[in-house]
Amino acid sequence: MRLVLRCAITALALTIAATGLTTPAGAADTFGDVDADTWYSQPVAWLVSEGITTGTSPGCFSPSEQVTRGQIVTFLFRLDRARGLDPQPTDHPFTDVVRDYQQAPVGWAYAEGITTGTTSTSFAPDAPVTRGDFAVLLWRYAGRPTTTHAHPFTDVTRAYQQGAIAWMADAGITTGTSATTFTPDGAMTRAEAAAFFHRFMNEPIVVAVAAASTTEPVTCVAEYAALLAGVGLLPVEANCVAPFLTGLDLDTVAAILAGEHPIDSELISLLSDILSAGCIPTIDRQAALIRALL
Repeated sequence: MRLVLRCAITALALTIAATGLTTPAGAADTFGDVDADTWYSQPVAWLVSEGITTGTSPGCFSPSEQVTRGQIVTFLFRLDRARGLDPQPTDHPFTDVVRDYQQAPVGWAYAEGITTGTTSTSFAPDAPVTRGDFAVLLWRYAGRPTTTHAHPFTDVTRAYQQGAIAWMADAGITTGTSATTFTPDGAMTRAEAAAFFHRFMNEPIVVAVAAASTTEPVTCVAEYAALLAGVGLLPVEANCVAPFLTGLDLDTVAAILAGEHPIDSELISLLSDILSAGCIPTIDRQAALIRALL
């Protein structure tokens, strides 16, 4: 039965290929991977409200993803702008900073003495920022404030991090990873960064606007794309197909891809829409999608 349907829909794909393509559209202003009851939901909502982040992809914030040095400096630059401080971009000496959106933030951070780079000509923008180095960057951004209180973290041993982490602890920005540890060498997640920035700004409250009862819940498209990539779709194909599947929960999509979900008219209609959208323009690649879904 599945073989018959695959043949029929392959024929449909040939027809669609001959009649032209359209492109699906969509947008998200909240994140499907940030649950309302998580410790970072309010910080992330605040970041969005201030224009500090737009997420990693439609509907996704990726809270567990590591933050890079280039990203964290961009967050600081946008935070400064959100505070009305009018950060001014300048030139920088770092030849490894190539992304357009990072040029102004890195130039500003260099001019303000927030960073001196990893060498005189490199910044390592794609390297994960550690918790200890983030503390130093935030401390420098804050004007290098002093405190008379020592921190309680026995694993903070580098001299250049002492003052920054003591200030963060005294200001209530961090309580460490335990009562006596800060984990300064641990890579920092996007959720942790959101929480630190939020506490730095004294935890402003973001009041959510009640959504209409007909509003569909926002989903993280990247989670669907990851499932599709797992069955052989190319990244560009998976990213295009994924938005069509967000009306289904992830468990259902996983069952479909595993061949454990019944083939029904809704699934066939969904596949027809995907093929019509032109996400997968060649017949051989369309056959791979058909095999994955049916």
